[in-house]
Amino acid sequence: MLDRSTVIGFILGFALIIGAIVTQGNLLVFASFSSILIVVGGIIAATMINYSFDNIKDSFSTIASLMSVKSIDLRTDMEVMSMFARRVRVDGLLVLDEDIRHLRDEYLKNGLQLAVDGFKRESLESILNDEIKSRERQVDISIQVLNSMAAYGPAFGMIGTVIGMVLMLQNISDPESLGAGLSVALLTTLYGTVISNMILGPLAGKLEFLSEIDINRKEMFRVGILSIVEGENPRIMSKKMLIYVDPHSRSEYIKHHEELSLSKERDEKFYQLWIEQQDKEWENLKEILKPG
Repeated sequence: MLDRSTVIGFILGFALIIGAIVTQGNLLVFASFSSILIVVGGIIAATMINYSFDNIKDSFSTIASLMSVKSIDLRTDMEVMSMFARRVRVDGLLVLDEDIRHLRDEYLKNGLQLAVDGFKRESLESILNDEIKSRERQVDISIQVLNSMAAYGPAFGMIGTVIGMVLMLQNISDPESLGAGLSVALLTTLYGTVISNMILGPLAGKLEFLSEIDINRKEMFRVGILSIVEGENPRIMSKKMLIYVDPHSRSEYIKHHEELSLSKERDEKFYQLWIEQQDKEWENLKEILKPG
C-alpha cells in the first residue's frame, strides 16, 4: 500500500495537469490510444530487453514491500527487543521460541530464530550482514530498473512524435489525417514525459529513500540480536540501538525511560499486547503502558 505522501503527491500532480487541461479545453482531446501504446509498450519492451523478467517483477515487489516502511516507529521496535532481552536474561534464549512466530518483520524473525537454534555469534553475525547486503543489492537493481524505465519514457515519446510527423506529412493534403498524425506526434511526447517524471522517476527516488529507512532498521535489529545472544544488559543493548533512531525521537525515548521505573507488571502487560502493538507508533504504546 502506498504511503500517504506518495498518494498525495500522485493526486496533486495529476490534478494539476488535468486541471490545467480542463480549464482551457476538452480533456478527451488529450486521449490517444496510439500514443499510450507507443509509450507504455515501448517502455515495457525496452525494459524487458535490458533486464530479466525476474528483475522487473522483483522491482515492483520490492516497492510494494517497502511502502509500509515509512510508518515504522523504531522506538516500538526497541521496546519489543528490550522486553525480549529481559526475558532471555531470566529464562534463556529458548523462551523466545514461541514468540518468534508472531514477529512480522522477516529479518528480525529469521535472526532470532537462528539465535534460538544455537548459531554461534560469528556465524550469526555473518548471516545477518549477508542478508542486509543481499537486500541492498536487490533494491539497487530495482532502482536501476525504474530509472531505466523513466529514461525510456521521453525517448519513446520522441519516437511517437516522429511517427506522428511522418503520418502527417504523408497525408498533408487530407485535413483529417493531418489532425490525427499531429495528435499522435504531440501526445506521445506528453505521455512519455508525464509517465517518466510523474510516476517512474519519483518511484525510483521513493524506493531509494525507503530503502535507507529499511536498511537502518535492519542494522538496528542486527545490533539487538547480537546483544541478546551475548547476554548483554538490556540497557546496554538499548544504548547501542538508539544510535539508529533519529535525534528527536531518541531524546524523547531517553527522557521517557529516565522517568520510568521498569517493573515486572509493566513487562507482563506489554507481553500480553506486543503482538498487536509491534507495528504501532511508540506514542500510542506509551499511553497503553502508562501506570495506573
